Amino acid sequence: MDVERLRREEFPITQRGIYFDHATFGPHPARYVRRASELLARMSTDGLPDLFSLSQEGIDGVRAKAARLFNCPPDQVGFTSSTSQGVSLVAEGLPWREGDEVIVYELDHPSGVLPWLNLHPLGVRVKILADRGRSGFDPADVEALVGPRTRVVSLSLVNFAHGARAGIEAVAALCRAREIWLVVDAIQGAGALRIDAQALGADVLSAHGYKWLLSGFGLGLCCFSERALAELRVARVGWKSIRDPFNVERVLDFQREFAEGARRFEPSFPPLPQVFAMGEVLDLFLELGPEAIEARVLALAKRLVEGLQENGYQVVGPQAGGPRSAIVSVVADDRLREVCEELKLVCATREGRTRLSPHFYNSEDEIDSLLSALARTPAPRPGARAS
Repeated sequence: MDVERLRREEFPITQRGIYFDHATFGPHPARYVRRASELLARMSTDGLPDLFSLSQEGIDGVRAKAARLFNCPPDQVGFTSSTSQGVSLVAEGLPWREGDEVIVYELDHPSGVLPWLNLHPLGVRVKILADRGRSGFDPADVEALVGPRTRVVSLSLVNFAHGARAGIEAVAALCRAREIWLVVDAIQGAGALRIDAQALGADVLSAHGYKWLLSGFGLGLCCFSERALAELRVARVGWKSIRDPFNVERVLDFQREFAEGARRFEPSFPPLPQVFAMGEVLDLFLELGPEAIEARVLALAKRLVEGLQENGYQVVGPQAGGPRSAIVSVVADDRLREVCEELKLVCATREGRTRLSPHFYNSEDEIDSLLSALARTPAPRPGARAS
C-alpha cells in the first residue's frame, strides 16, 4: 500500500494536521469529490435525460461493488439513508406480539437501541445486556438473557465509545439455533475492517457511509439475509419498491408486486451524486483490498495502544490487550489534550475519554509524533485533573 501516494493524491486533509477521528466522520477522498462534482455539474447544465437507466444500471453497479466488499450477493445489498433506517427495517417489518423481547447492549449507540425502545406501545420489552465495567460482553452474556419470547438480538460489530469488537459470529450461531433475528450495526467497522456478511451471520447488517466508508451523510448500506428478504414486511413502500418502476405504460396500475431482493426496501431515488461518489470510494477499498486495509488499521491501532501505555496512559477495555478495531479509547488528562492541540490532532471525546481512530491512510509518523510529544511533556502532578 503506497500510503504516501494516497495521502498526496486522495486525502488533502493530511496537509492540515493529524486526523484521528474517523469514528466521528471520515473525510472524502479526492475521487469522491470529483465524481460527485461531475454529476452535480451535469445535472445543473444538462439535466438527467437518462435518469431511469442511470438510476437502475448505475446504482446496481455501485450495489455490486458493495456486495464485493461485504462478500454477499448483490441482490442482498440495499441503500438506506442511515444506520438507524437499516435497524428500523426490522423493527417495523416484523409482526410483533405483546410480550416479545429484544436484547441490546447498554453501551451501544442510540442508533441501534432507540428503534427497539420505540416498540414499547406494542408491548415489546427491551432487555439490557449489562457491561459491568468490562467495556464489552461475551456471547454467554447474550445467551443468559435469551428467553422463550426473545425475537431479536441487536448489537454493534464495534462499539462506538470503547472500540471493542463483539463476537458476532458466536452470537449469530446462538440466534440461528433459536430462530432469533440478529441485527448488527456495522458503522464502526465497515470500511476499516474486513466484513464478510455471510460469515458474520446477521439477518440485517447496517452501516451509514459517513464514517470509515468515507462516503458522506444521508447514504448507507444494508446487507440482508435470505430470511430477511423473504420474511420482512416492506413497511415503507414507494414507487421504486415495485418490480418494474420505470415502465411508464403501467405507472398508474398501482401494482404491488415488490422488486426482487433488497431493492424492495428502497422506496425512491437515493442521492445519486453520493451513490456514484461512494462507488469511487468502494473502488479504492477494493483496489487496496479489505484484508490489507484491516491489517493496516489494526497495526496502526496496535502502535498507538502500545505507545500510549508506555507513556502511562490507560487504554480502555479489550483493546488494551490487542486491538481488534481501529478505535482506541484512552483515559484522558490535560497533558494529552494539550499535546493534541499542539499537534493539530483531531480526535473526539466520548464517555469522558479521548477517542483516537486512525484509518489506513494515516502514517506511522503521525502516531510517533503524538507519542514523542507525550514523552517530552511532563506527566501531570499527582492529583491533577483527569477525566
